[in-house]
Amino acid sequence: MRSQIKSIIKDKNIEGAYYGFIRTLDEGNDYYFRKSDLNDLPIEDLSIGNKVEFEVTESSSGRSVKNLKLLTENSNIVTVSNTSFADYEKDIIDRLKKIINITNCNDFEDGVYLVLKLMGIHKLFQFDRGSQAGKADGFFILENMAVMYDCTLHQDFESFKEEQIENYINKLSQKSQITFDVQKLDGSTAPKTLQISGKTKQVWIITKGESKELRDFDSIKIKEVSVHDLINTLSKRIKDPTYDAERLVNDFMFIGK
Repeated sequence: MRSQIKSIIKDKNIEGAYYGFIRTLDEGNDYYFRKSDLNDLPIEDLSIGNKVEFEVTESSSGRSVKNLKLLTENSNIVTVSNTSFADYEKDIIDRLKKIINITNCNDFEDGVYLVLKLMGIHKLFQFDRGSQAGKADGFFILENMAVMYDCTLHQDFESFKEEQIENYINKLSQKSQITFDVQKLDGSTAPKTLQISGKTKQVWIITKGESKELRDFDSIKIKEVSVHDLINTLSKRIKDPTYDAERLVNDFMFIGK
């Protein structure tokens, strides 16, 4: 294993003895080493930040190392640096924004599903892709809101999706419940029935474009929803600890206004 020296400490109780710690590369405790673990390497040759190679020993007393070796500057190693939570937040959002580079329809659909899932929408379902031709990509219920969504990479989608949109409206209107096939972890599918009576219903066509309302049919709003707006909404929810489900519903209701 390879990492970096985090600290070197002189033992106060034993003359000439040293011990130290090596940065962990996971979420566990740092690796402990003693002067005796250095073999023939003088302790004076080590300093904080040095790249080292070693073997790990796990025991009830912790994680220690053996056969520790100092690496040269040309050695390949993953550098571990201190990262603030704000940096971590930004990194998550920046990575999600790379969805704009996706050109495969299935990958785009999976990316949208991930964004919605990260928002904390628990009743979120991705439809079975195998029998999906002409059908929606997914469905979710959030508080008093029920949304059937379809993802597309086409800019001019309204004409060729007109029949599909009509189908989505028919599934949502004048029904107290909706049934569809959902994917399971083992790859199989199973029918799922959800109650939608009394819910505010919307149809979303999720694109890389701009959010806007397309039409309103019997109180069911049909919208183009930009994936950028969804990611920005997720960013707000991550950064604001007071951002709850009620506020998320409110933002969803007025997206595209």
